[in-house]
Parts: sequence; structure tokens; C-alpha cells
Amino acid sequence: MAFKGTVRGAVIELDEPLALPEGTRVHLEIVGIGDPPLPKGSPQLVLQLLAGTLTEEEAEAIRQAVAEMRRADLEFWEYNIWIPPEN
Repeated sequence: MAFKGTVRGAVIELDEPLALPEGTRVHLEIVGIGDPPLPKGSPQLVLQLLAGTLTEEEAEAIRQAVAEMRRADLEFWEYNIWIPPEN
């Protein structure tokens, strides 16, 4: 089942009524309507998928590792310029 609704504080008001008894526990997957999908394998997507499973320290370690990799990639392109062979 998929439903649409609006967030109001800590409550999601659904656009249509549910056919479930009061107190039924459900699993929610939050997807913003109109939000562009995150690129597969992007750090943001990885952290989003791991949300709630990582400690703040683990999430920060991932952020720092990504920043280091980006820095290393920029350094490679700045200092190791590849010149294609002439034909």
C-alpha cells in the first residue's frame, strides 16, 4: 500500500483514511514528493539508508572519509595531468 500525506510536527496526516484498526503498527518509508532522487552510491543516499542505524560518530566518520577521498581526487587531477598521446 502507498499513501500520500502531509507532515505536521511529529504527525503525518494522510490524504485518505486507512483501513487499519487503531493501534496497528506499520512500517513507513518517507519519500519527499518532488524531491530529486539521490544518485546511486552517493554519500547522501548511503547515510539516508543507514539513518537510525549509525551512531553520530559513525556518520561523522563516513562524512570525513568522503571528504578525504574528494580531496585526494582533486589533488590527483591538479598534480597528475594526463596528456593523451598524439595520433
